[in-house]
Amino acid sequence: MNPKVKTWLSLAEDDLEFAGEVLANKKRPHYAAHLCQQSIEKLLKAIVQHKTDTIPNRTHNFVNLCEQAKIELPQDKMEWLLDLAPHYLGTRYPEDLAKLHEKYSQGFSEKLYRETKEFFQWLKETYLK
Repeated sequence: MNPKVKTWLSLAEDDLEFAGEVLANKKRPHYAAHLCQQSIEKLLKAIVQHKTDTIPNRTHNFVNLCEQAKIELPQDKMEWLLDLAPHYLGTRYPEDLAKLHEKYSQGFSEKLYRETKEFFQWLKETYLK
């Protein structure tokens, strides 16, 4: 595997692992949601690098990264991915801290983490062969 692909993959795996550690700590679960989004973004960047041997675009836009990687996800996977995307902004730039803590409860973030782990594994196995 190309060293640049390995770097992106390692960063993606680190973010996902750290999300689990945040949730295990049971404090600030909104950070876990942010890390879930980041793990998938970095995995998509690994796929871009792997499939095209080009530097991934500097973007948080999942559709753009899929297009750059020349991959077409099944509709249900794309819908899930598009639902994950706003967690980057929602956790980084909250307009209201009370709403942030209400939305990103421990339970919500744990569910998102489980789904992200499943999607991550599927994406990795499907496109990083």
